[in-house]
Amino acid sequence: MYKPKKTYSVYEYKVEGLKDRFKEEELLKVVGDPQNKIEKVQKFVICKLIKPIIKDNKEYYEVQWKGYRETTLEPRDVLLEDVPKMLNQYEKKNKIAFYDSKNKKTNKITRRIYNGNKSDE
Repeated sequence: MYKPKKTYSVYEYKVEGLKDRFKEEELLKVVGDPQNKIEKVQKFVICKLIKPIIKDNKEYYEVQWKGYRETTLEPRDVLLEDVPKMLNQYEKKNKIAFYDSKNKKTNKITRRIYNGNKSDE
């Protein structure tokens, strides 16, 4: 479990006239009168990263959000975009590395986690 010293946040935007929600990097900043206006901005603050998980051969992290009891599984690639410093510090501190393992009999490749001296599936 990793509790950051700094606050790491993810912002979610609701745009007028659209039902989808967007992250800041998905929106284009417009000077003047924009075609669609932002209706609502929601800020989600990561309280802590719990642990890395492989699910369906993809990399995820169990995340605890500030103000919420339940944890969520967040894709590692999304966290690398949203909170790269936090994720890199967590992986460095806990000696986390992801790698592919090939089954010699079936030639099936499975994604695995190297966690210090422990190996999780």
